[in-house]
Amino acid sequence: MSTFLSARILLSVLSCACAVHVDGNTVSIPENWAQWRTHALGSMPSNMVLHAPYTPFSNDSSRSLVTTGIPALAKRAAASGVTVVWVAGSMGQFDSMTVSERKTLNAAWVTACKENGLYSIVHCGTTVLPDAIELAKHAQEIGANAIASVPPYYRTASTVDQVIDFLLAVSSGAPTMPFFYYHIPSTTKTVLNVADLLATATTRMPQLLGVKFVSDDMHDWFATVSTFNSSHALMFAPEPKLQSFAVGMGRGTVLAQDFFAPTYLRMHTHFLQGDLPAAHAEQQWKFDVSAVFSSFGGSSAERLLYEKFCDVDLGPPRQPQQPVNESIRPALFAALDKFDFWSKSVLHG
Repeated sequence: MSTFLSARILLSVLSCACAVHVDGNTVSIPENWAQWRTHALGSMPSNMVLHAPYTPFSNDSSRSLVTTGIPALAKRAAASGVTVVWVAGSMGQFDSMTVSERKTLNAAWVTACKENGLYSIVHCGTTVLPDAIELAKHAQEIGANAIASVPPYYRTASTVDQVIDFLLAVSSGAPTMPFFYYHIPSTTKTVLNVADLLATATTRMPQLLGVKFVSDDMHDWFATVSTFNSSHALMFAPEPKLQSFAVGMGRGTVLAQDFFAPTYLRMHTHFLQGDLPAAHAEQQWKFDVSAVFSSFGGSSAERLLYEKFCDVDLGPPRQPQQPVNESIRPALFAALDKFDFWSKSVLHG
């Protein structure tokens, strides 16, 4: 029996009338799926401020995984205004880790999220479907709130149905957990319209409840929020964040770095209050600070902040990403001081 067919059958046995394709036949969505979706959406934060944390590695030849600092990282994220943690995403270098390492990392983050009132989404994506299924099953066992996956990459899918086949297979490891689609076409090279994906998933994959939208296609984002904003958790990643307020805010934002949560929340408040100059100033501050990090090595430089934030050494990234020389720390911190970074990256009041 194929993996895709197994996924469809697993879904079909959840109810006598589950809305999936089995041998080419579509069965209508039962009332209990609608109730399940309503409950699952109601269990999510009303404002999903998403943090995709860097994974801590030791400064040794193997860059071995270190999880001892994750409780402090989660506490720091929650204090910054983060409400959602996306575990083992691109910034966490999921593609560099073994299944065993990802399980260890996921378990540490899910536990820390529970202790700090954070909604946890475990990213299970990989090109190896049995591994993705195993990670989804493990995510359910450890009590994660939701699971997620990128589409196929390297050998990409070319149609919406092919992507849903892949996602259904991943979801078969935990078929009744809320599922998030990780839309990042510039990296995966799987190019599709999210609005089309969600329209098809309405009947084929009812547990697909959310999207992490990392794309500059504003036409697709507008079409998606215009149709699915009340029925799905849609989270917007592109810059500037201000554009989403006018085009369609969705349910939240993808900040990646937790230290940008306070400026986003201030920006959002200013916009809703009609204070556009103040909202623009927050967006400009984010651009200015991002430019500082870029000039010092980008994400590798950002890893240096957490010793000062919460006494956690994230260590260097794994290859092929290159580490920065820690001797840049004084110059980096001095450059950030010019923008009052340490005060503005804290949530006040």
